[in-house]
Amino acid sequence: MTPRPRTSEPGSTRNPLTTRRWLPWAILAVSLTAHVLVTLAGADPFKMIDLRVYLDGAGWAFDGTLYDATSNSTSAAGTPILLPFTYPPFAALVFVPLSWLNFVLARILWQVASLGAITALIYLTLRLLGRAGRDARRPLDDLRPVLIAGTGLALWLEPVRTTFNYGQINLFLAALLLAGAVVSKEWLAGSTVGIAAGIKLVPAITGLYYLAARRWWAAAACIGSFLATAALAALFLPKETKRYFLELIFDPARTGPVFGAINQSWRGALARLAGQPDVPKVWLVAIALTAVLAVWALLANLRVGDNTAAFLSVQFLGLLVSPISWSHHWVWVLPLLVWCFFGRRSGHPAVRALAVAWLIATYSYVVSILVSQPNNYEIASRPGWAAWLGTIYVVLGVGSLIVLGALAIGSTGERAVGSSATRESGAPG
Repeated sequence: MTPRPRTSEPGSTRNPLTTRRWLPWAILAVSLTAHVLVTLAGADPFKMIDLRVYLDGAGWAFDGTLYDATSNSTSAAGTPILLPFTYPPFAALVFVPLSWLNFVLARILWQVASLGAITALIYLTLRLLGRAGRDARRPLDDLRPVLIAGTGLALWLEPVRTTFNYGQINLFLAALLLAGAVVSKEWLAGSTVGIAAGIKLVPAITGLYYLAARRWWAAAACIGSFLATAALAALFLPKETKRYFLELIFDPARTGPVFGAINQSWRGALARLAGQPDVPKVWLVAIALTAVLAVWALLANLRVGDNTAAFLSVQFLGLLVSPISWSHHWVWVLPLLVWCFFGRRSGHPAVRALAVAWLIATYSYVVSILVSQPNNYEIASRPGWAAWLGTIYVVLGVGSLIVLGALAIGSTGERAVGSSATRESGAPG
């Protein structure tokens, strides 16, 4: 009797990426060539204006104008753009070495490093899944093609692409947090959260993951390292530190209009649907319901040992409940897609549907198209269809939490497998 061939897993040698060795490199080459051509042609409408703010902020920090000065840039249409520094004062200290560089050189180095951060995000997610690394229990047959092709393809996901366009720091922070999730040292895992939160507050939500996993030392390190960043900032920038933590931290509108389509959080989506500048009371209800949903998904996945899904549940909670979640903050879609394609539930219809939905939403650039409309910030003139379409990341974010939680509940019999998955991640259970 002829033996039946084995069914290959994602990333096995039957995958075209591994059977055609030239294909991953071709994908990356085409992607990078397109990126360079688009940039040189001037089709990039943002000119890495956020990177400009980072560099300017490093200078403002020591002349007493950190939270008063604005960085002067222009849009593709020639419209002046005045942007303030909105991050914690520790971030200004972090950007000081970069401010010593010529801006053109800083842009080039930032983009090269951002490209490396994409690869790191893919690799670290695979490690957390137990598909890569020395202790992986289900290693990919050939990791390199996945990393090469994945980097080329991920570059054009809308949140990733706009992160490049703006010169944003999101990819680095996500990579830092994932690096903490795969290390075995509790103090180091927690410290990545505190440092990331010291640069940009929203990553502090990651501490919930360590608390739910009862990793008390890691949770303590989250708090301790964040306090250390605040203390360091207070040492060098006492006035700015006091002002930020006692005053500016409570003003979300300082980072930009809540209403704009680029704000893909519950607060922005609800404001657009209501046709109002802001809807804080309704937003608080949405926060409460989303928190219940996310904690349910978090705990359910920890019970079955799916640390990746648990970790992503916390990140999507942060994106949804934050007052401001610009579309480029949603780089966590990339690790989610890696989970969809290479996680142990990759063949489930709900997971496939989730992946397809996110691919359509991010490769269609629907959010960027809405942002480019002339009535983006004009409340009275926004068409109803645009308001509904502008909820796309929020709807898919909630849908992601439902899928992550429901599949974990449906696989409670896999606890033994889950325990192995916990060991695979390199992190204590």
